[in-house]
Amino acid sequence: MRFIPVKTLNQDHEKGKILTYNFMALLGAVFFLFFALDFYIPILPFYVLAVGGGEAAVGLLMGLFTFCSVILRPFQGRDLNRRGRKRLLVMGISLYAAAGLGLLFLPALPLVFIFRAAQGFGWGAFLLSFNTLTLDLAPPGRSGEALGLMGMAPPLSLAMAPILGEQLRISTEGNYPILFFIASAAALLALVMALLVQEPSRDKSADQDNPLFSRKVLLPSLIIFFMTFNLGCILTFLPLLGEVRDIKAVGSFFTIFALTAMVFRPLFGRISDRVGRSRVFIPALVVASGGLVMIALASDAVQLIISAFIVGAGFGSAHSSVMAMAADRLPVVERGVGMATFTGAFDLGIVAGASIIGILLNWFDFTAVFILCALVMFLPVLLFCLKKHFRLQT
Repeated sequence: MRFIPVKTLNQDHEKGKILTYNFMALLGAVFFLFFALDFYIPILPFYVLAVGGGEAAVGLLMGLFTFCSVILRPFQGRDLNRRGRKRLLVMGISLYAAAGLGLLFLPALPLVFIFRAAQGFGWGAFLLSFNTLTLDLAPPGRSGEALGLMGMAPPLSLAMAPILGEQLRISTEGNYPILFFIASAAALLALVMALLVQEPSRDKSADQDNPLFSRKVLLPSLIIFFMTFNLGCILTFLPLLGEVRDIKAVGSFFTIFALTAMVFRPLFGRISDRVGRSRVFIPALVVASGGLVMIALASDAVQLIISAFIVGAGFGSAHSSVMAMAADRLPVVERGVGMATFTGAFDLGIVAGASIIGILLNWFDFTAVFILCALVMFLPVLLFCLKKHFRLQT
């Protein structure tokens, strides 16, 4: 199948620049909606407990959100060309914001689950559309750099929103209307920024009925699945490791991890455009694996903080190059279904990591499971080497 060039609205005038008006508007939308998501991290679990839920309800709420974000994504990806990227972007953010406004009325637990499920559906549409739009807005040959720059927004939000949410929850003594209002305001700001984005023009004459799953991005999707398997373990169980070992630096870990990934994503995305994807993500995964070993053996705050930098550098460097590798394999008319496959694998990896490691912790300690995660991080390297050796069709 031939590749159809995408001509952006301002590419002729900007001479191939990445940081155009459209790109910056999209970047703003991504940052504010991730902020709305991350702000809930230290707030929603306590609200669930306050309205009569237990720890099981907290875990179920997190799982429901992820499930809803993934379940419709293949269908959204298949129809993304026909319906348009911006339309899905605005629809996803609008649904997320509307459901968030429902929390302002301090609903009972069943309604919290309904609102969170609706946010999950909106989140899935948002993830798919903004990643595809990023590729559409990237100048030819600079997709890795563009993905890296757009990838700065999520870790920047992760470095800011949870800390702010925790401080405000404590200082307001759990004033949930104010806290939910801040999250909703961030989502509405994301919607305003999304409305400013002008979707690039495309040749729709080649649109076709695509399948729900893209085999062309099978290898990058498997790689990102194994990467985020470890991310799911870190996000879910690192706080428990810190409590068991009396390490008071878990909050600092996430801040340093996020800021490091934010710096390394655009840098090594650009490098991968020049030297090739595998020359970036393979050594980056080795670095990240070493950081996971350090987490497994950490006994004090200094070791945990150093591991945050190492894992953040490895994960941030690998993420942009792996996503760009997926983009390299996709004609424009298949970007929707391809990105749906890739981003779905990203989310499923987080769920699998949290679930499987949670089961294994019934028999093994934190040292063993984080060593296991370090080994899992090597599986993408093995997959890539096997594919290259046997010249598999992917």
